[in-house]
Amino acid sequence: MIESGDWITVRQQGQVFAERPPMGVWGIAVTGLIRGEVDTLAIRLPSVLAIILTCLLVYGYARGFISHLGAFAAALVFATMGQVLQIGRMGESESLFTLFFASSLLLWHLAYERSWNPTVMWSLGFGFSALAALVKGPQAPVYFATITVVYLYLRKDWRQLFTSSSLVGAGIFTVIIAAWQVPYYLKTDAASVMATWTGLASDRFGFGGLLEHVAKFPLETVACWLPWSPLLVALLSRQTRKLLRDQSAMCTFLLTSLCVTYPSVWFAVGARGRYFMPLYPIVAVLIGLVIERCATASTGTYPRRAWHQFLIAMMVVSTAAALFVYGTAFLATDSLSDIYQPFNFSMLFSLAGLVTAATLWICCQRGTPSSRFTAVAAIACFTGLAYTGLIVNVHTARWNNPTIAVNAFKDQIPADKKLVSFGPIRHTFAYYYQDSIDQLDWPTTCESLPASVEYFCFNRSPGDTAKQRKSGRGRSISSTPGTLPFAWEEIASVCSARRLRENHTVVLGRVIWPLQPAMVDVTKPQKNCPHGQDLAEKRFEKPHHLVQVPASNNRRFFPAGNYATRLTPGSSESKSLVAR
Repeated sequence: MIESGDWITVRQQGQVFAERPPMGVWGIAVTGLIRGEVDTLAIRLPSVLAIILTCLLVYGYARGFISHLGAFAAALVFATMGQVLQIGRMGESESLFTLFFASSLLLWHLAYERSWNPTVMWSLGFGFSALAALVKGPQAPVYFATITVVYLYLRKDWRQLFTSSSLVGAGIFTVIIAAWQVPYYLKTDAASVMATWTGLASDRFGFGGLLEHVAKFPLETVACWLPWSPLLVALLSRQTRKLLRDQSAMCTFLLTSLCVTYPSVWFAVGARGRYFMPLYPIVAVLIGLVIERCATASTGTYPRRAWHQFLIAMMVVSTAAALFVYGTAFLATDSLSDIYQPFNFSMLFSLAGLVTAATLWICCQRGTPSSRFTAVAAIACFTGLAYTGLIVNVHTARWNNPTIAVNAFKDQIPADKKLVSFGPIRHTFAYYYQDSIDQLDWPTTCESLPASVEYFCFNRSPGDTAKQRKSGRGRSISSTPGTLPFAWEEIASVCSARRLRENHTVVLGRVIWPLQPAMVDVTKPQKNCPHGQDLAEKRFEKPHHLVQVPASNNRRFFPAGNYATRLTPGSSESKSLVAR
């Protein structure tokens, strides 16, 4: 997008990528322009900023209805939900989508309850809904329209839907969408427009595995809200619900939003937990309200006991986590290698877990206003540390970082030669390769190979055969023959999957000119072809980045990411890490 100057059409390898509108890509591209390169920070920063702004939005909305404690808790609840911690640091579109969609709902409702100018109310709702639609398509406007219609019907104020103000809001929505949609249509075609708005949504629905999905998805949703979701159990009590009566308007809106939208992911077989993330701010406000009422309830009542039980449960969890991490720091068994933590971090995390448990115990005993804030902050801080430290370390140890291997792969290509791909290449490889890779159709005859092509690459996946191999990206998955009709030599291959064990590779080949007709199976590696780790070892014959530790531990440390992971010297996993 930056190189071509075409900010209207999303492309991969020069091909139109008609799966979603471009707002998410715009965010990354603008950040890349500011930084001067599209690096990992440029990719992740829009998501991080979107999460921070959503936290402020949640606090501001909640503060318009409930106390400082409830608003403070709601903001921290959203920020430290398990899935928000995961998605919020990745280059995914959910964070930006959540910001815009939550803004459309929460600002519309705040304006409605505060009797703001109706034109402002509908303009905010429709305007942010349009921005959300430019991130992920029709989900936002469908959700916004359905929620507002049902809510106004329940409030017996449905006439608000048929005013000049609502028409102004709808007009703003149309203008924002049309500003991108019209030039996009002119640059592409009607089929691309239809695929962009409806393709992904239509793929989610089906009947295969529906019953299993319906049974499992609520459990997945509750897990995504951990560690705060157990507090929602308190709503089953009549005593708790009585404490919420003075906020019936807000509760009606929050519950309407959840009940109206949840079936769209509950009964969609292809839905994942993150597809419901735009409603997480709604859940966070509801949990913040529960925390406020339960923590301040009279002593001896169920709501107060529920709050104390939650604090005790978090005390147990933080203590158990601290002891477990402390124990594993002194163990050196292969069965624990995937969850290993650096020793210094293990000590820090164990101390943080014990301090959190002690803090929660004191807060539980005191029950003062300040102790309630302290308890919420302590749980949030420990949860954040558990993910950004503990879980990220585990991922670092298990995930594949192909930077060195791809650079070594790139070294095999002369500077004056251009690399092309036969069919789409995996996006992770294309990112690490950095230079543009033109995409060509899979050659089925010698005549279909351009004379300018010498170096090429293609995906090799498990299950590929000479008769048929998997090709494509995103929704556009197809198949091609697993053979090439000319003689070529395989120069190298590199793992492009998140984990090395997944065995998805990108193969580098060179056409043997003059062209010789042949029928060569591409799904099986050619003999004496180096893999990515061999290339990397050759590039770094003396891996100074490995540091020997005392023999009593018999381990080596490799600084991958923020922390280190350890492996037995000489093992296959150790060699793989050298490649990383």
